[in-house]
Amino acid sequence: MGWDISYHPVASEEIKSIYFRGLADPNFHEELVARFGVDEFYAEQLKVRFEEARRIEQDVPFNKGHAFYAAIIFGFLRKYNYIRGGAFSFLADDPVFSPCVTDWRTLVPEDFKGLRFNNALTENYCGGVFISHDGLLRLREMYEKEAHAKSALDENFSHGRLNVFWKAVDEALAEGCGLLEASEVIEPNPLDLNSSRCLSNLFNCHPDGALLYAEAAMEQLNEVVANQEPPKKKSWFARLFG
Repeated sequence: MGWDISYHPVASEEIKSIYFRGLADPNFHEELVARFGVDEFYAEQLKVRFEEARRIEQDVPFNKGHAFYAAIIFGFLRKYNYIRGGAFSFLADDPVFSPCVTDWRTLVPEDFKGLRFNNALTENYCGGVFISHDGLLRLREMYEKEAHAKSALDENFSHGRLNVFWKAVDEALAEGCGLLEASEVIEPNPLDLNSSRCLSNLFNCHPDGALLYAEAAMEQLNEVVANQEPPKKKSWFARLFG
């Protein structure tokens, strides 16, 4: 199974003021519906996701539980971006990039600080890194000025995916937000995008990344059909996701 990565614009303080407040107040979703203009169908879904998040057990690691659900919740509130296989978590252990990543423990209420924390993706269907507004500014500057940062980002987000990542970064910066990374909030079907699966608002996801994924899948499929055998040299799609 590959990685279906989404990036959600979220301000650092909103982890408490929106997500955790929503856990504490069963009616808070109604205020969010009005504030963010959530339509009737997704308003009900938002309520259901908060109810599910309240039932997360204390022994569930934070990234597998609350970080994942925070991404789902914010997917109902703002537009977000999708990148197949493009996880910043893959760079999180690099000492050049690790200062850009915020420690999740610093963002949660005191009652939740005793949970097990990971500041990156550890498996599918979980939350990943949180990069604050300042961290995104730092990342932008590093890419322009540091050769290692540029090379690593170019490789990690290869084949057109870096443009989608920078779009996510720039939109978050424009809103005064950081970025919350998650895996499998949305699972596009590259051969039929209309049948894609999503735990949040599918229509809030910008289509760029999913279209890139679909184009790569069709290219690979057409090559296989033309040759009637797997290609000797795998495309980037096959190498990453085959």
